[in-house]
Amino acid sequence: MKREHKFEMTEHTADVGVIGKGRDMAESFESAAYGMFSIMADLGKYEPTEQRSVVVTGTDDVVMLERFLSSLLVVFDADRLLPLDFEITEISFGRLTCWISARKIADDIEWLGPQVKAVTYHQMAVEKVEGEWQARAIFDV
Repeated sequence: MKREHKFEMTEHTADVGVIGKGRDMAESFESAAYGMFSIMADLGKYEPTEQRSVVVTGTDDVVMLERFLSSLLVVFDADRLLPLDFEITEISFGRLTCWISARKIADDIEWLGPQVKAVTYHQMAVEKVEGEWQARAIFDV
């Protein structure tokens, strides 16, 4: 079952940004992750073949967001997996645990845009805006 994710892309000089949105912080982080990989591929076109867990810690919400998104890039680059969906099962006391549904990167993946190389701290924010959580990140592409 695919989960619903709300995000919007933002323009930024030579980089690409995303604002993940959700009813709570976990949903906004999941949506930011979905947005990050949506820059590269149409995630809805592919079926997951495996699951992985990612656990990160951080001193505050912004640090956790950066570490979470950067950990997902490691799964993409080092493990050669395309993350397709995200379910955060724990986000509290400086710790985040997420289950990732993914598939192996293969020749049949249709790439839409540039590959995200890194997550930056530039303008990164985690905040509640008009009753909705937002996780903002800018990516080096």
